[in-house]
Amino acid sequence: MAITPANQAIFFSLAEVTLGEIYAETEKNIPVIYTQIATEKPSTTSQNVYAWTQMIPKARQWSGPRVVVEPSSLTYILVNRPWELTVGIDEFLSEDDHMGVFYRLLTDQLRQLRRHPDYWLRDLIEATGVFATGQPGSPQLGLDGLTYWNTAHPVDPYVPNPITYCNDFTGGGVAVAGGVPGGSGSNTTVGGTFGVTAFATLYEYMLRMLGEDGEPLGVVPNLLMAPVQLKTECELVLKNQMFSPPSWGAITGQVGAADNVFKRFGVDLLINPYLTSGTKWYLMDSHEGASKPFLWQLREASNVVPRISPDDPVRFDTHRLLWGGRGRGNAGWSFSFLCARSGT
Repeated sequence: MAITPANQAIFFSLAEVTLGEIYAETEKNIPVIYTQIATEKPSTTSQNVYAWTQMIPKARQWSGPRVVVEPSSLTYILVNRPWELTVGIDEFLSEDDHMGVFYRLLTDQLRQLRRHPDYWLRDLIEATGVFATGQPGSPQLGLDGLTYWNTAHPVDPYVPNPITYCNDFTGGGVAVAGGVPGGSGSNTTVGGTFGVTAFATLYEYMLRMLGEDGEPLGVVPNLLMAPVQLKTECELVLKNQMFSPPSWGAITGQVGAADNVFKRFGVDLLINPYLTSGTKWYLMDSHEGASKPFLWQLREASNVVPRISPDDPVRFDTHRLLWGGRGRGNAGWSFSFLCARSGT
């Protein structure tokens, strides 16, 4: 199909119809990931500055004069980055394309632009692509000034020797005193290779995430994100009606199948096909209406500009038709206590 100014409106109309079908197909087979794990923030300048204050401590018994609380403020800067995806076709090939081989060119381009936030969030989480460690634009530090995935996040960074918490349980799990942040007593291995015990220990650990006042923050994990390689194991643990439970705490000697208690935890399963590691899994608090574990900052949504006019310099000089896609934004971190990763 030759693309000319006279028929380009028809071409784009047909492309829009096809695009709608592709979007419907994509939604069915590969859902949008980033809206489930990241809070989208609009941006109107080159960067956003996110500011928040420390948690107000709990009330104290009134004995003597009042104690004035002045929480410290913290900031996090996320700079927007541009992206582009330009496709082209030789005008002569377009005119001779009687089989419509190049017809899906625009719909494929738009499909890739639509998936761009998922690609960049995956790269941020896994430190790959443009976010690879040591490369320009490598993952910025998290909100507390440490790497987002860390075994010793300070609960209160302004006090000496603060209580710390962990959100990186890769390497087969982490030995935690008492199995809770700031705990004492014998160590419990939290997380590790995905399975019943790893999931249960990590879920209970996150319930006990502490705030600056030493009390639970109220983190309640509701989403398990995993790669396709762990789909079967995750389905069995989260959704089976019955299973044979292991010994747990003081509960021992269980024989045969029992009711699957994990079904009542309210944790949804999100299989992310873009994840490249087949062993790492992520448990997070990603409730609607609240801050999610990651940020998707949008300065300019993806758009496509055609260069197909007969007097366009590119077409006139090189008989090439171009469609240039572009956008601006960035993937960033939110609060590290909202997500923990685990794995072998």
